Amino acid sequence: MSQFPSLNKEDLDYLDLVLLELLRKSEANIALLVEKAGYLIHQCGNPGQVDTTTFATLGSNAYNAVQFMASLVNESNFTSMYQQGEKYSTLMMNIDENSLLVIVFPTHLTVGSMKYYAGPTVKGIAGRILLATQRGDNGFDLSDLNPTDVQALFEKKK
Repeated sequence: MSQFPSLNKEDLDYLDLVLLELLRKSEANIALLVEKAGYLIHQCGNPGQVDTTTFATLGSNAYNAVQFMASLVNESNFTSMYQQGEKYSTLMMNIDENSLLVIVFPTHLTVGSMKYYAGPTVKGIAGRILLATQRGDNGFDLSDLNPTDVQALFEKKK
């Protein structure tokens, strides 16, 4: 996996716009942009009592495990993973080689409708990540982040 690109304010505003539009149209509760290593990049919606950081990590791990299983049976077109619960369901969709869209929605809504509304969102986010990558900003590997010293992340580079 390559490094996740640096996102600026315009990128984050764009993510807010497309994720909030997804939530409005689909009636889902939460939309998360997750780096495949398990790091929460951005979130929209009403998480309530959900620890979205842990949810992002577990969702990424589950998606990666099932993607690996798919490769063991020579399935190369693995783009989404659906989990149905009694009250809430989740849909995880591949955005690009580094990121996933994770959607949490009430079970009375169908996975088909979630895929329908999420399709344009995935394409939009993929395009924005590509734009951020092409800007040439130095990306960063989130696994190198020291969670006890996040101030270094916000220091101006020389």
